[in-house]
Amino acid sequence: MLDQAFLEWLRATTEARWADPTLRDAGRMGLGEPTWQPNTRWRGGLTDSDLRILEAMFSFRLPGAYRRFLAALHTPDPALAAVQSRAGRLIRVEGRLFTDWTGPTTPLIAALEAPLDGVLRGVALGRWHPSWGERPGDERERARRVRRLAAAGPRLVPVAGHRYLVAAPGAEDGPVIAVHGADAALFAPDLRGALLRELGLADPDRPAAAAADEDDAAIAPPGQPAASNAPIPFWSDVIDGLVWLPTGVPART
Repeated sequence: MLDQAFLEWLRATTEARWADPTLRDAGRMGLGEPTWQPNTRWRGGLTDSDLRILEAMFSFRLPGAYRRFLAALHTPDPALAAVQSRAGRLIRVEGRLFTDWTGPTTPLIAALEAPLDGVLRGVALGRWHPSWGERPGDERERARRVRRLAAAGPRLVPVAGHRYLVAAPGAEDGPVIAVHGADAALFAPDLRGALLRELGLADPDRPAAAAADEDDAAIAPPGQPAASNAPIPFWSDVIDGLVWLPTGVPART
């Protein structure tokens, strides 16, 4: 359960880690991927009014667990940073892991549209799922059918990078899936599990051995259903795997 006690523990544990003096500022580190900066802290502070505005702006309903997370933690500041080589020059680059819902609207829209866009690109290249029926011969009709199927499924809410919370209508929580292009996999059975996995933390309320056994049972490899989760309309098909079909060959159920 993602309650206030867990969120307070998560804040204290991560901020203590980020206060470690061995963390080096990006300006003094070698080349590499963006990493946490010294004295990073969770921003927190989204109000009920803020959350209602978000829901109206993007036409979704946030599950209760994610609403509590956004009110208590939201996203860390400062952003992750690194020094990288670009076009022969060393530059400082920054990037956020957790979604910043108070940032510019354009990246938020892009993050919300990315999962379906990736599936549509895969479909345009010849991928399809048998449960979607016979594959239309016309490319535009294939895209229309996939859009209809996706619209009948739950919204995916970007939590961290390519990890998305399944926001089923009326749900208090939901599984978190990782979506890369036209491929998807279950990342965690709920938001609590996703936060722990994303941040590399053990669950404080479960012995390590029991937690590992439960995670193994809940998180199935790509192409296999997760034992502890109900099917997710449309997105379970993507997790199941979209097959490659030669152009002109119909897919049948």
